[in-house]
Amino acid sequence: MDLAAPVQIRLDTPNMSKKEKLLIVSCSTGSGHFRAGEALRLSCQKMYPEIQVQHIDLADYLSGFARTFSVSSYNVLIKHTPKAFKLLYFLTDKVFVQKILGVLRPFFKFGAKMFFKKIEDYQPDYILSTQFTPQLILPKNFPTPIDTLITDYHAHQVWLSPNVRNFFVASEETRNELKNLGLPSVVSGIPLHPRFFTPKDTANLKKELNINNDWPIILIMPIACGEIDVKEAINTIFSYNKNVNVVAISGKNNKKNFNELEKIKSSGQKNFIIIKATPRIDDWMRVADIIVSKAGGLTISEVIYLQKPLVVVNPIPGQEDYNTAYLEKNNYCLKADSNDDLAKKIKLLLLNPDIIQKKSHPNASEIILKKILTD
Repeated sequence: MDLAAPVQIRLDTPNMSKKEKLLIVSCSTGSGHFRAGEALRLSCQKMYPEIQVQHIDLADYLSGFARTFSVSSYNVLIKHTPKAFKLLYFLTDKVFVQKILGVLRPFFKFGAKMFFKKIEDYQPDYILSTQFTPQLILPKNFPTPIDTLITDYHAHQVWLSPNVRNFFVASEETRNELKNLGLPSVVSGIPLHPRFFTPKDTANLKKELNINNDWPIILIMPIACGEIDVKEAINTIFSYNKNVNVVAISGKNNKKNFNELEKIKSSGQKNFIIIKATPRIDDWMRVADIIVSKAGGLTISEVIYLQKPLVVVNPIPGQEDYNTAYLEKNNYCLKADSNDDLAKKIKLLLLNPDIIQKKSHPNASEIILKKILTD
């Protein structure tokens, strides 16, 4: 195999009589990248019906080294050795990482033949990535414009490929990071599903969701393993706050977590609701008085948009440490470091919800799509 041979991707001459095409590329290392991509796809269909848009998961088009590096290694490290992932994250957040990735880039092409074939078949006029791997795989000086949405509140070096036209970032702080490196960026925020922008009546939602009392609602989102154990935390919350409703989302395909939560329900705790997975996550977030979550970039953007008090627990080491630091610096959250601390922080917020700053959130999809498709 000739690693030095250039990647051959046939791109036709643009035909102005045909619909322009946008290809959105995510990668299933965590759900946030894909959810952001899907938000962009739905928004594009609504705002620019003259544009043909597709959204793909890059993981479905990779094999061999490329898939192992991009997907499998991340998932294994996060689940089994988070401390090792944190060390790797900070060690690679250096300028020299681009040189390492440059050496690795030729190896990617042998595991990305299906991805290259997809591009040849689809012939996109624009490529928008919501994860860093696509721009690592595509060759330098690729003729199709490549734009990238950074879905966290820190621009790790692995995102900063030289063949990206525009970086879309979540905050002014991230824009300043890129400005110092001489890279073009636009503060867009992180795209939210269009349903978040539809006003809804909270009282009606509570009736639909079978909330039959006026007690505060504590919503616990799926969280990673860490200092705080969900089952123990919920029991502690009830011990500190008797008259509350606790709603826990166990997460998709997480039978172990669901079974642990069922034990709380079977113990006779009446104001406790378990949800496996739901298409109405925005409705549950709207009725919540306090949201407990890890610090994924998309989730915290949803919470900020809905202007809900947030308690961060068990952030994934690395990128979510930066996300949490951003939230704390701007007074958008409280962070809990133990089950007891979580219960105390919830009680504090129930008594003083205004200690959390509220901020308007732009329609990120609108900003991103306008920049890519019309500027």
